Amino acid sequence: MDVLSETYRDFAAMGLGVSPRDIAVMMIHRPHGDKNYADQSLYFFFLPQQRYPAAVGKVGFDLAGIKHLDQEHRGLQALCQTGERLPAGSVPKPLLYREVAGRRMLLQSALKGEKISKWVTPGMRFNGRCIRLLNWVSSWSASLGKATRGEAGGLVPVWTEEFSVKLDRTGRSRTLLESAAREVWEGFGGSFPSVLAHGDFCGENILEYGLHYGVIDWELCDELSLPAYDLLDVCLWLAFRSEGSGRWDPFGALDRLLKGRDPLASELRRTLGRYASKMEFPTAILPSLLALAWAGFCLKKFRYLEQDETGNFARARAGVRKILETPSDVLSGAKEIS
Repeated sequence: MDVLSETYRDFAAMGLGVSPRDIAVMMIHRPHGDKNYADQSLYFFFLPQQRYPAAVGKVGFDLAGIKHLDQEHRGLQALCQTGERLPAGSVPKPLLYREVAGRRMLLQSALKGEKISKWVTPGMRFNGRCIRLLNWVSSWSASLGKATRGEAGGLVPVWTEEFSVKLDRTGRSRTLLESAAREVWEGFGGSFPSVLAHGDFCGENILEYGLHYGVIDWELCDELSLPAYDLLDVCLWLAFRSEGSGRWDPFGALDRLLKGRDPLASELRRTLGRYASKMEFPTAILPSLLALAWAGFCLKKFRYLEQDETGNFARARAGVRKILETPSDVLSGAKEIS
């Protein structure tokens, strides 16, 4: 392990353009139980007198781990191509990516800050810190969407078909999602825009440094997704994390997002409205867009939940209906729930 650490130190020195003697190394091993691929190690590289690391190295051990590193590397490269359209320092930059000591290693710049999951906890009081975070979430997500926007005409039918086949054998969701797709198509002037999505946009991957924020861990990023996918992800995480504890419950979080009368739920809906405004699409299509995003969310996240026809699957189907039944002015925060 010491020999490997020295090898990775040399690798980091090359990427940072400094002498290996000026770099301190800290290794964290993440067992395979935390991921759906083999063991993974993280290496944090520090320069002298620096509190936060200057670079982070991720090591892939098996084909699945390498696939995730490939995906993260492509995502980071795509982010670099956005130029200055994303806030400075809000995403890592790829430094080097190559085989090292028989393993694949991705070296990327490190971001400063602490995870917001440290202060977003059950029973927390809604305050200005929450408002500042959500203002940033809507602005940053819209900046990412506008900077990486493309065409997703083939994605919506795939999500609709997969959701109908895998999660809804009754066939009722297909009609709802197809109707939602037509509304989104018309709302965007005859197109389905695609965006680069982080894929796991939650408080474990958002860093706060003073008044600034950054997003880490792009290994699950999707090269093609719909607008609002990441935004729905983080809103559900905040709704659950601030109220519940224990096993992840996206369905209860969705109910709070749609129907909650508490200050955080209201601000989450206003965040959706601000996102729509910044992305420059009519809030009238927000329910349809979020219903499609929910379908994609369920398809990707259900690997962590028990799969059964009458339990989680039924609640997933109900989620589509609940979103579409929520008035757009309520979902965008323009109107409070009476």
